[in-house]
Amino acid sequence: MDYTHIFTQMLMIFATIMVGFLSAKRGIWPAELNRLLSVFVLDVSCPMLILASVMGPGITFETSEVVSLIWVSVVNYALLIAAAFALTRLWNTGGRHRRGQLRFMSVFGNVTFIGFPVVNAVFGAKAVFYAAVLTIPFNVLIFTVGVSFLTGLNFKQTFSPRLVFSPCVLASLAAMVLALLRVEVPEGIGTWCHLVGDMTIPCALLIIGASLSTVPLRDMAGSPFVYAAAFIKLLLMPALVLVVLRTLGVNEEVAGVATLLSGMPIAANGIMISMKHGLDGRLMAQAIFITTLMAAAAIPLIVMWL
Repeated sequence: MDYTHIFTQMLMIFATIMVGFLSAKRGIWPAELNRLLSVFVLDVSCPMLILASVMGPGITFETSEVVSLIWVSVVNYALLIAAAFALTRLWNTGGRHRRGQLRFMSVFGNVTFIGFPVVNAVFGAKAVFYAAVLTIPFNVLIFTVGVSFLTGLNFKQTFSPRLVFSPCVLASLAAMVLALLRVEVPEGIGTWCHLVGDMTIPCALLIIGASLSTVPLRDMAGSPFVYAAAFIKLLLMPALVLVVLRTLGVNEEVAGVATLLSGMPIAANGIMISMKHGLDGRLMAQAIFITTLMAAAAIPLIVMWL
């Protein structure tokens, strides 16, 4: 296993975060830019990235294979959500908003920005195709269930047709149809989707860095809550997924990819969703920073488990 490649990926991620951090500190990245760019990422570039995940030469699946992968993904996220609710029942985190944040942190990881490069380094190029299909429900859930978690309201209060038909959800459903029907998209359209979608990763990392610039230096090290959330996200959740999927007899490589994805750092979308809904994103920024830092050690440990 080439662990050097994994650490190189993590180093590049941190370097990009620091660009956003230093730019905001120097006053060339205003807070308004952070808010507007968050909307752009969520409504424009991220949907294009989702569509691009099922486009390109060599990205083909048998229908039965796609159905199997989607079934594994549904089981995976049902397990993560159930575990997150159970944890917040057992652990009094201090208020509805904090409970919602912990649930979001436990369930939703940085599966695209960090997960895809890591999966490629560990399992190879074909596994990236698995990851693209396994994360289709993620893109639907994070903008429905995830928004419900972060707003602190119950699902019925936050659910609306506009939320269901948001750009990212529509793109996720379209990607699922393209994968199931094995539609070959013209090369030009695929290139266009990749070109715009590839903006998502650097923009999201820059937003994280700029958001961290508002956190006092004494708070950068996080808090006991953040470290507990990091342990849950990086080690407890992937261990649970691995045990359950292997017990169900899921293909070893598919189970491995799902396990790795469930152990990714907290999703960068948490910052953008918080800002879009007028919520304080500082704790989320801390948690994303700490889990991304700790993932450099946790990811090789998960690979050893596999």
